[in-house]
Amino acid sequence: ALVAMVLPRLLLAAAAASSLLAERASAKDAFVFLGATGDNALRPNGVWRGVFEAFASGTFDKVGGVDIHVAMNTPHTADELHTKVLSSLAPFYDGLKETRGWKCNTKEGNCTPARFMQDISVNIWPGRDAGAQAANMTPSLAPYERVTVYLSVPPFVFGSWSKAAIDHWGEGAKHRVHVACEKPFGAGLADADVLHEGIIGAGVPEANLHIVDHWLSFFMNRNLMKLRALVEPRLLAGGHLRWGAEAVEKVVVTEFETRGLNGRGGFFDGVGQVRDMVQSHLLQVLALALAPTDATDVTAAKLAVLNRTNVSACKLGQYDGFLLEPKLKYHPAFADATLSEVMLTVDSDEWRGVPIVIATGKDMGAQLYTVDFYQKGGQGVLTFEIGKEETGLGGVRVKDWPLLDSSPFDAPAPGFGSQGSVRMTPEVHAGTGYILNYSDPSLYFPKPYALMASSLLTRDYGAAFVSYPECRSSWIIVTASSPDVCLDPPPGQVKVYKPPDACGHGAPSVCWQSTTVEDVYNNTFKCTPEHDKLYANVSLYHYKCKPPPSGLTIVV
Repeated sequence: ALVAMVLPRLLLAAAAASSLLAERASAKDAFVFLGATGDNALRPNGVWRGVFEAFASGTFDKVGGVDIHVAMNTPHTADELHTKVLSSLAPFYDGLKETRGWKCNTKEGNCTPARFMQDISVNIWPGRDAGAQAANMTPSLAPYERVTVYLSVPPFVFGSWSKAAIDHWGEGAKHRVHVACEKPFGAGLADADVLHEGIIGAGVPEANLHIVDHWLSFFMNRNLMKLRALVEPRLLAGGHLRWGAEAVEKVVVTEFETRGLNGRGGFFDGVGQVRDMVQSHLLQVLALALAPTDATDVTAAKLAVLNRTNVSACKLGQYDGFLLEPKLKYHPAFADATLSEVMLTVDSDEWRGVPIVIATGKDMGAQLYTVDFYQKGGQGVLTFEIGKEETGLGGVRVKDWPLLDSSPFDAPAPGFGSQGSVRMTPEVHAGTGYILNYSDPSLYFPKPYALMASSLLTRDYGAAFVSYPECRSSWIIVTASSPDVCLDPPPGQVKVYKPPDACGHGAPSVCWQSTTVEDVYNNTFKCTPEHDKLYANVSLYHYKCKPPPSGLTIVV
């Protein structure tokens, strides 16, 4: 029977299917959301805010309408979902209304969170049987041309939910089911292969699998190849040099965060910075920074770069105090690096012999998202500021690298879809300044998850998603000759650092200590009666010195 608990037209189906839900479907597309009450769904600039911002942009109307179907399990409730989602969306909507350049673009002209939630149906199922819940939802999903299943859930259920979706909603040769999965996709190469096989083996066509990388939806990354095509010719000496090894001495991709984990250490345990950022995001940025700008198939061009990329070394660190984070386990064989400098080579005609570095870290005293090209045979540096939505900086600047052409030009404009162009005039004097700068406060930059959601719903899959061959190639790169090199380094090879202000350095130059993580394991967290009291509320110490019986978890 239909459980008729209504929250402003928010419908709940809990035990059996209902024709009432099928009758109300007038939209062409269904967006089936799993993990709708999780951290990634509800966090600032997470999935819910992204889907809402896409709705407000008119994306739902452009594709003939989208209905959202949330699949949850007991003990979650519709009231809980309603409260949590509105609590996330209300302040975000208030901020949008104050944003210059933003406007409501729905056909109705109503972009309130309450209106957005009117077209959300909730199915709450007792237990965790994906097949049974999918069967229960089948009548409600029957009218749609396409069903997009968004898996913001633990990866071990990717396969079972993919199979349930194909079995009950796929409609055979119509292949109307698409599956979107959050990254990181797997914990390593073998694990990723198992996940992929579970999804493809369930019957999902390769073209219908979309691996989410929200970094691809940062405006500067999304347009990086177009921006490079505008800028690079203005720096080459009358066309006598080719962009690549002939003109560039070194390439550095940087992602630094001001803060540490701040209580979120549990999700980082056993992950480390190379998995969290390099494999998941920054290798994609590198591929966009090195691929030929005239490539017509961007996915293939990125894959060609990745397939020729190899690790030569990794320098790794862990910030002082990380091991006091809650929900950390003790693993004596490896350390979770929070700072990594990955040295790479690309064995292609264009980039052979050019040192390449991906530097990424937490508790760095500065927030910095950049791609730097260092001039060969000169002092010049070309910098792409790629994190406008996070750092507030978006532009392309040079230092000590004179322009050969300072004439105005048209650059891509921010927004949803094809938003035209914006006129830019270089402000470069004596080789230093901005070639283009997106500092105009009237420009509206949608959040990355909003552009990702819009791309998913408008079927623009190439721009915001990673193919599995790209994902697999990235795992091969970071695995290097052994996981010990970058992914799971021995504790004795990971040095401890403090933020720059601890020793009077300017950010992001951290303060390296003489100790390693192995020293901290052996000395700071040595098992003693005194430490039993001092670290009574430290999870890692408990796992090291007072490990729980098998199957039990320490929560401190």
